[in-house]
Amino acid sequence: MIKAIIVDDHQLVAEGFKQLIDNNKTADVVAITGTIAAACPLIRDHQPDLLMLDVALPGSNGIDALPQLKALCPHMRVIIITMYAEPAVIRQAIDAHADGYLLKSAAPGELVEAINTVMSGNTFICREAKDIINGIPEDLPAITLRERDILRLLANGYSIKETADRLCLAFETVHSYTKSLRQKLHCNNMASLVRKAIELHLI
Repeated sequence: MIKAIIVDDHQLVAEGFKQLIDNNKTADVVAITGTIAAACPLIRDHQPDLLMLDVALPGSNGIDALPQLKALCPHMRVIIITMYAEPAVIRQAIDAHADGYLLKSAAPGELVEAINTVMSGNTFICREAKDIINGIPEDLPAITLRERDILRLLANGYSIKETADRLCLAFETVHSYTKSLRQKLHCNNMASLVRKAIELHLI
């Protein structure tokens, strides 16, 4: 039986995944946790075959943590399970060598399909995520989750100071992020930055 660990900070969601997996007898969920810090010793101890990993976790980003987690168990396959449907996040997960990408809005049958696919050595991307990235340029700039959060607030009309306050960051930090984003997207000002981010479906 495939040994699996679920890392999701929403307990009801994690339990729902576990029940679905149990009902379909696709794997044995040996542990559930809500943080990367707690997941590390569980992975080290259990040496699971499969990790189901959320993106937005307390104090960390699941995609950024992928190399660290895979180093603890090299044979482990990883399915990103998330609400993030932005092309940049999907591309970021693929570039980080995630074995699967499944949106939480996907049909239950796709979870079973995802597990069977990645455990057979192939990559799985759910149908909705495939539709999202189809037609998106291959040279789409790599945008982090923090940069996406900043772009979204700016697009909603918040100033840099207001954005910094809402994200509990220093003004200088957000200003530095926006400067980096303008360079990545080749924009001279904030208005063109927001417009291009929307055109590229980054937010």
